[in-house]
Amino acid sequence: MSKHLSISIIFVLSVTFLCPSYAASIGEKIKDQLQTDLKTNYLKKMETQFGDCGSTPESCLSVKDDYIIANFPKKKAACFPYTMCGFYHCMEEEYHCSDVGVNYFTQLAFPTCNAYESNIKKGYFSDKGVEWIYSVMVCLQKGLIDECLLNGNCKVSNDSQQKIITCNHITEFTLAYHPGCYINSGVGVCHLPLKDKLNIWKTVNPFMTARERQEAYKVIFDCFIP
Repeated sequence: MSKHLSISIIFVLSVTFLCPSYAASIGEKIKDQLQTDLKTNYLKKMETQFGDCGSTPESCLSVKDDYIIANFPKKKAACFPYTMCGFYHCMEEEYHCSDVGVNYFTQLAFPTCNAYESNIKKGYFSDKGVEWIYSVMVCLQKGLIDECLLNGNCKVSNDSQQKIITCNHITEFTLAYHPGCYINSGVGVCHLPLKDKLNIWKTVNPFMTARERQEAYKVIFDCFIP
């Protein structure tokens, strides 16, 4: 075996074994960029409604369990969009949807998000795919906070019937919001490599409800007929 061939084989094997780690490092870079934007631009958007949180983002943002909370003068312990799947645990704690049989946060949103992160670590996605996944994650979380907190359309209540109304609204709003995030985040799902598209489907398919499949078909249709 020639020296050059040996070097080539070693290089290929190194890339193969390091691919998941490389994907993870790309993911950290993308998350840092998204987090910086959230802690500056999006935080300011929330401050205009709930009051100045302090001189720096760290003045009001803190980690609780596996999510970020923000404390404002007019709103304490608000769930804050971030590149963390635990955001949906925060929303569940706020609205207690599973208590009334609406399991969007616990059986759909968090498991799907967690599966994406797991498959990123396994090296299933290209750089563009990783960027798209985290961009979609932030897009969906911001959409929920806009609708529920900034627009005030998700009433918190101890009444079971009101909880059902609120949680059904959250579920329907978020599912309808998915196509826009999928199509417009990163390069857009339509422009991802075929491998990414197949792995996206494999990731979400185990958790998809009939209602979510309707939104998925809208995305597929839009890719073929913009």
